[in-house]
Formats: sequence, structure tokens, C-alpha cells
Amino acid sequence: MKSPVKHDGNEQKSESDEGPVDFERAITLTGNGKFNYLLLLAMLPVCWANVYASTSMSYVLPSAECDLQLSMLDKGLLNSMSFAGMIITSFLWGFIVDAFGRRKIMVYGFLCTAICTLASSFCQASWQLILFKLVDGIVISGPYAALQSYLAEVHCEHLRSQMYMWMGVLFALGNISLSCLAWVIIPHKWQWDLMDGWIEITSWRLFLALCTIPGLAASVALYFFPESPRFLMAKKRHDDALRVFQRIYSINTGKDPSTYPVKFLEEEESSSKVSGVTFKQTVIGSFKQIQPIFLPPNVVTLVLTAFIQCGATIGSNTLRLWMPMLFSMIETYDHTHADGPATTMCNKIGETIYKNVTVAQNATATDVPQCSENVVNATVYINSIVISVASVIGYMIARSLVNIVSKRILMVICFVGAGSCCGVLYWAEDSNGILGISSVFVALSSIGGTIVNNVVVDIFPTSLRTMALSVTMVIGRLGAVIGNLLFPVLFSLDCLGPFIMIGSVCLMCSTLVLVLPRKKQ
Repeated sequence: MKSPVKHDGNEQKSESDEGPVDFERAITLTGNGKFNYLLLLAMLPVCWANVYASTSMSYVLPSAECDLQLSMLDKGLLNSMSFAGMIITSFLWGFIVDAFGRRKIMVYGFLCTAICTLASSFCQASWQLILFKLVDGIVISGPYAALQSYLAEVHCEHLRSQMYMWMGVLFALGNISLSCLAWVIIPHKWQWDLMDGWIEITSWRLFLALCTIPGLAASVALYFFPESPRFLMAKKRHDDALRVFQRIYSINTGKDPSTYPVKFLEEEESSSKVSGVTFKQTVIGSFKQIQPIFLPPNVVTLVLTAFIQCGATIGSNTLRLWMPMLFSMIETYDHTHADGPATTMCNKIGETIYKNVTVAQNATATDVPQCSENVVNATVYINSIVISVASVIGYMIARSLVNIVSKRILMVICFVGAGSCCGVLYWAEDSNGILGISSVFVALSSIGGTIVNNVVVDIFPTSLRTMALSVTMVIGRLGAVIGNLLFPVLFSLDCLGPFIMIGSVCLMCSTLVLVLPRKKQ
């Protein structure tokens, strides 16, 4: 293998050296310019497609309840199926992305996601919609994993953290845009019958159909970007990788690609050992490499961070996804009891929820009760917009505070605050008060979960960070599934149940944060 180039700090000398250059040096010499800005612009539909895939169903539930005769458990399944699909294939996609490349998976993955979402808008039964949301989660997990790798492999080291920060901002904007789209479309009572009434198109189905736009836009936008040069180098396609570097350099600087200072790329060690290595040996080698993470003391830290992330996700992705449905129930109660006395949120929701009892399996056609449709007006979705905006503001405040207080203290504040909000929410009576408390809760629990990922990077050795993050994120998604399935079950027993669950989990997370090991020096 060719020896790496030594950099002595003399930029001119390094740039004029025509010897083999490693990946980090090659990507640094491409500069920062138009290519990076165009990629940032392309990330807008990419991030929004991920948000729409996991969150759109929560806005549909109030309107689809009567159309599909949804039970509370059905609603929990619809909210959780995308996360379940992501869990099922999360590790498999990692191997596929490494085998076939980042660009192909992103282009075709987002296209398939859009097709799947469009198909779900034509579903006429709850089981069909549940199945399509599961498939949607399975499919979207691939391009999302590819995106994480691609961003790291087309930016130099000092730009990567900035791109991930921007990705967080775009995800937050995606939540706001989704709420706005729901506000514009769903409250209208539009209805069209196709194929002599076999297919019914309503406003909520039109909303789902429009949710395909980010996926289609992401697929088209990413088609014009090159394959990851890091992936090409790993596959020994050094000439192709060099052409990608030259293209990025030319777009960023406006110069001719031939003026790119690098002429030869260093062969990566992982690539040089590919020949003659069987798949079985590769798998065994991979397990040996990650084995230390499942041994003391790393396994203790992994379990702690995974439980904290799971608890944070149970909090944020359970109540957040149920809020449009809960707001619709509250609006329904307020509409029918306009002159009635003030009462708690649970009383409002409880009276509304038991109006719509699903048909028992042994009921005849004449026994089917009429579904009492919830009030679905602009207020329901404006409240969701307020919650999304509050989260963006919360992230901006947290970004400033993290430089003043430690991440550990900030996490404790977030989880204790979220747990307290959950307790207060149970007794809230005023609609504006419910909205305010919900906004603070979602913001605090989401921020706490985000900081967990940063802490994982701090406390795990470099060689184990990627696996630690993967395990933590999978457990976090599992928390979203558990939370959304338990919420309706506990709610059917007593309204207090889900709030005790979420509040207790948040307080437990704050306790576990205190026993996390310190940052490794």
C-alpha cells in the first residue's frame, strides 16, 4: 500500500504535491462553496420527507376515525408503524448502503417512499393503512441511513458538524410545514368518489397524497449529485472517486476540473484487504470489532444511554403524535359544552372518546352504531404549528445554554421539566393552558433526547461511537413504538394512566443521567 502524504502545515507545498492523498485531505482541497450550498438546499425535501413519513399519520387520525372506524388501538398502531418499520431493517440497511452505495439508495429509496405514501392515501380499511405505514417505515430507513453517511463523506471534518446542525433545523422546519399543510387541507369537507364509489377521496386522503411531494423532490434533487467519493475509494474505484473530487472542486471554485491539485488517491486499508475475504470472515471481523461495546464498562454506559433515549422518545414521540387527536377531542367537547362549567382535560377527552365505540366482532350490520365525528377545525392544526414553533425556539435556547451549563445538567433540567409538565397537564382546564404546557413538554423532551446523542459521542471511544449511536437510536425508536401502543391501552383503563407513564419515564431519565460516566479525556 502506498504511504500516506505527510502534511507539514505548508499549504502550497501540500497542494503542489502530486503523491497519493488520503480521503480527508482530498475532500478538504475541494473547498467549501456552491456544491455545499446546493446540497444544503437538496436536504430541505430530504429532511421533510423523513418528517412526513413518521409524523403525517398523527394529523390524519381525527378525520379518518369515522371513515375507517378506527379504535384507540388502531390509532396507536398507525402512529407507531413507521417507527416499527425503521427498527426492523435498521441494521440491514447499513449493509445494503455499504454494498450498493449512498446515492442509489437515496434516489430510489425516497422515490419508493413517495409511491408508498401515495398508495396509502387510497386505503379504504384500517389494516391496509397500518400495513402501508409499516412498509413506509421499512423503506424510509434506508435513504435516511444513506443520508447520514453521505453528508459525512462529501464534507471535510470541520464542516460536518455544521451540516448536521442544519439538518436539525430542517427537520424542525419540516414539522412546521407539515402542520401548515394539514391546516390548509384537512379541515375542508372535500369528497370525491372514484370507480363508482369503490374509492373515496376525502380531504385527509388528499393531504396524504400531497405528503409525497418532499419524497419525489428529494429523489429528483439527489439524482444530480455524485456518488460518495469515500464509498468509491472503499470499492477501489479510485478513478471514479477522483472524478467526483474534481467535480466538487470545479463547482465550488468555478475552475476547470483538471486544475484540482490531487492527481492520485491513497488506497484505503479497508479496500486493500477486501480481496480474498469471504462474507463469513467479514461478518466475524465486524462482530470482533464491535465486541468491546458489549463488554464492561462500555456495556453499562450503552444500557444507560439507550434507556435514557428510550424514555425521551416515549415522552416526545408519544404525546407529540397524539396531540392533534387530543386537541380534536378537546375542541369537540368545547363545541358541545360551550356554556358548561370548566373541567379538566381528562374529563373533556374521556367524554368524547367513549362516543365512538368500535363495532364488536359479533355485531350484525343493524347493530353498527353511528360514528360521532370529532370537530376538526383550523384550531387543531394551528395548535400543532404552535408546538412545532415552540420546539424550534427551545432548540435555539438550548444551543446557547449548552455553552453555559454542561450537557448533563441541561438534560436533567429538560427531563425534570418535561415530567413536571406532564403532571400539570393532567389537571389543566383552559385550552390555551393545555397548549402552552404541551408545547413546553414536547420541546423539553425532544431537546433531552437530542442531547443524549451528543453525550454518546462524548463518552464512547471513537471506534465504538457509530455502533453506540445506532443501538441508541434503535432503542429510541422502540420507545416510540412502545409509547404509542401503551398510550391507548392505559387510556382505556384511566385517563391518568398514560400521563403517569410518560411523567415517570421522564423523571427516571433525569435520575439515570446523574449516573452516566464522565466524558472520556
